[in-house]
Amino acid sequence: MSRAKETTSSLPSPERSRRPAVTVFALMLAVAGMLSMGVSSATADTPAPGSGAGGRIVHTMNGTVAGTTTDSYRSFEDIPFAKAPVGPLRWKPPQPAASWSGVRDATAPGPACTQTGGSGTSSSEDCLNLNVWTPADAHPGSKLPVAVWIYGGAYRSGSSSSYQPVSMVDQGDMLVVTINYRLGAMGFLTLPQLDKDNGAPSGDYGLLDQIQALHWVRQNVAQFGGDPSRVMIAGQSAGGESVCTLLASPKAAGLFSRAVVESGLTCIEADRKDAQRNDAAFVTDAGCDSSAAAAAVMACLRHKSPAEILAAQTAAGQIWYPTTQVPALPEQAPVAFATAAFNHVPVLIGTTGDEGASFIYSATDAVGKPVTAATYRSDIQASFGATAPQVLDHYPLGDYSVPGAAEAQIKTDVAFTCPMLSNAASLTAAVPTYVYEFRDTTAAGNIDGGPEHAAELPYLWGTKDSATLTDEQRQLSHAMIAYWAAFARTGTLAAHGLPPVPHYAPATPHEIAFNSDGPALVSDTARNHQCGYWDSYFTDGFPFHFSPGSPLTFPSNDQLPPRQSR
Repeated sequence: MSRAKETTSSLPSPERSRRPAVTVFALMLAVAGMLSMGVSSATADTPAPGSGAGGRIVHTMNGTVAGTTTDSYRSFEDIPFAKAPVGPLRWKPPQPAASWSGVRDATAPGPACTQTGGSGTSSSEDCLNLNVWTPADAHPGSKLPVAVWIYGGAYRSGSSSSYQPVSMVDQGDMLVVTINYRLGAMGFLTLPQLDKDNGAPSGDYGLLDQIQALHWVRQNVAQFGGDPSRVMIAGQSAGGESVCTLLASPKAAGLFSRAVVESGLTCIEADRKDAQRNDAAFVTDAGCDSSAAAAAVMACLRHKSPAEILAAQTAAGQIWYPTTQVPALPEQAPVAFATAAFNHVPVLIGTTGDEGASFIYSATDAVGKPVTAATYRSDIQASFGATAPQVLDHYPLGDYSVPGAAEAQIKTDVAFTCPMLSNAASLTAAVPTYVYEFRDTTAAGNIDGGPEHAAELPYLWGTKDSATLTDEQRQLSHAMIAYWAAFARTGTLAAHGLPPVPHYAPATPHEIAFNSDGPALVSDTARNHQCGYWDSYFTDGFPFHFSPGSPLTFPSNDQLPPRQSR
């Protein structure tokens, strides 16, 4: 693989091999290297240089790892970046991982963090691990750009091992690091008792895990062939929101040089005081006495098993989010963007064309209760009160194939696209900012004619359970990877052989649309989603969420059901 792609990203050939064939020779070298190596000489201060056994052996700051090599990539899985947050470390900031001797097997994924939902069920707390994927020929001197991928899942589910970013690595000629972080109550519980017990504002442990993983990347990625000065953070849904919070977090300053927000909703998180009122029910649901002294409450909670924590989390029936007014997130990300008080790096931000469809579908059609004309009107009344008639005028049922499609369009516009453009307008005043919309109507999961939430993931990040792309979809995937790789390298959307994308400007907007027949520059995203109307409607900014029970309450689904057209 040529390193001539360091300044531009060319559109790769779809015929390139993806065959994960580990050669016999490589295995022999690996075994010989492991037998001769014995105890690793790497220490926390001075890692042993280089890689061995045909690239299968890499020395990190904490110890030596042995991964998997193939014709097109290398992978190193289940590498700890922090100590297991168990016992007294539960609901504490992550601590750096301990060193090990010998060679750590890095050929299989580690456990997901405690959860039930879209990524299955896990009761593991020893989950603060990451995976490193590199081109086959990467070595410590390669200095390739790095993407750190943060999964979504409503902050309650998700796993780094759900992604196999082989195409991004091979075609983009870059490294990808996928990370785990604590979820649900384990990751985002905040209580007055926990404040007192920790001697500091509580919450946001999942966000602190992400920051700790970025410290690990800064210290270790060069050994795998990455450039620690070119680290692009990227995430989708709750992962996209996480990227917003990292942009706004003083604790993440200097740890990344580009940021990609995919379907990051409004990028607004919970207010800590509100979250603490909501989280109080969790203490009782967990079987602990909320009136006891702070130390006793926390001792009770820390003695609960992961299964008991999950049961209490379910009983509490709330959404778990990062919270503001903590050192990691002093204020809401949109406020930080509007005041230029954020980490100044180039930003790529965007959504899919029909984000809301899967959420409306899962709450209605999937349970045998499709939206009718009557329920559409009552749902909008529940969400918008006295102004519901004007909202209904802007989204008349006659414009849509079924009432559910109208409701999904409102959710797309209010919860995703228009807040995204509002954040882009704030960001672009301070840093180079680019806007995209994924519009491939052939993407899997199409419900109402447009690509739904998460439809772009198979084109970029290699989800394990995604359907095989068609030839046309693969060509679009190549173009998208070329843009993302160019952004990782240079902070611009100037990919070889593709339309260069200008910075976003609210007065004269240009976005890149990823259509079924390829990428194209457009300027119609705000118009297509009635953002002028919504900007005037929410004059004080978009809401965190609507009233409980509103169909437009932001996504809390752990797992969306199999989709089909209405």
